[in-house]
Amino acid sequence: MGLHCALAEDDQNDVSALAVDALGTAVSIAAPPPVLAELRTVVADLPPAKGGDRELALRPTERGFDLWDDGHLVRQGIDPSVAVATVIWRLNAIAGESTEHVLLHAACVAGPSGGAVLLPGGPGVGKSTLTAASLRAGLSYLSDELAAVDRRTGTITPYAKPLGLSAELLVPASSLGPVAAGPTAPAALVFPRYEPGADVSEVPLDARWALLALAAHATNLGVLGRPALAWLAGVALACPASQLTYGDATQAVAAVERASRASDRPVAPVDVLAPVTDATTTVALGDGLAVLHQPSGKIHVLNPAAAAVWRRAAAAGLGGGRNPGDAGLVEAVLLAADEADLDRSTVSATIGRLLRAGLLGASVPAGS
Repeated sequence: MGLHCALAEDDQNDVSALAVDALGTAVSIAAPPPVLAELRTVVADLPPAKGGDRELALRPTERGFDLWDDGHLVRQGIDPSVAVATVIWRLNAIAGESTEHVLLHAACVAGPSGGAVLLPGGPGVGKSTLTAASLRAGLSYLSDELAAVDRRTGTITPYAKPLGLSAELLVPASSLGPVAAGPTAPAALVFPRYEPGADVSEVPLDARWALLALAAHATNLGVLGRPALAWLAGVALACPASQLTYGDATQAVAAVERASRASDRPVAPVDVLAPVTDATTTVALGDGLAVLHQPSGKIHVLNPAAAAVWRRAAAAGLGGGRNPGDAGLVEAVLLAADEADLDRSTVSATIGRLLRAGLLGASVPAGS
């Protein structure tokens, strides 16, 4: 396929810059011609941009290269052997600033039927290796590191950065297989786990576990807060989830392809419930609830019994920072409950757990 980078030339016809789109930010990259020529090949799959909202400049010095981002020095003395990788690192950081997407540390590929499979995971779980094997088998590429859920549509926006197959090797995805032509609806969540010599095995995961795992890999949950939680819960509810353990990526591809056909349910954000405290955001998750504690960034999943207490706390108007204390909370929840709906011992025990978790007012020491 042809190169998609928009090139600019100086008066001497030396290539001086290229411009690419990084999840909605037009980034102009300036570098010496030999480095820029390599960069142009590596970022071949990123969409072109006109002009630049942001400029990256790689400038030679006596000690190597310095990288500047909109006039700010971000790295000095870069060895020429890693100059291209350093520019890609900064480009990824810029893409990771998008607030138009809920961002996940995840790879993403799409199957022949069009459904996208999110592959969330930290370093070392084999995301890039599994992605490369999937491309060679005919699946389409969306990303190998940063999956972007569009906050307007729930689809995955391609971020076709080069695959990082090792610390030294960056390759355009199109050299391995097809690249997704546009946004793709998510169909499944597959949490990969590479174990040398392991046979391929799959373990289904429920929506509660999937949400907690997604939140652990969400890179801008703390920034977006409420809308991010609503979308993550929507993804967890709509997309079947599993843990995929494998020792050979080529053998695991069949499971990824099957997962791409697992669901055609549209992803939509779930409703955010009335607040109980100013520090929490709550969404429904099946017959339970998921509560984001914003100061810590942690998500707590409440079972149906705890969810019933939480809902009554909301009905009692305990938001706005009110904290009448343990006994006062119990009485307020009981008053908000239907007759015989909740018994005092259940409410008291649940309120105690919620207080100790810091979800209702200030946390208290365990056992107090």
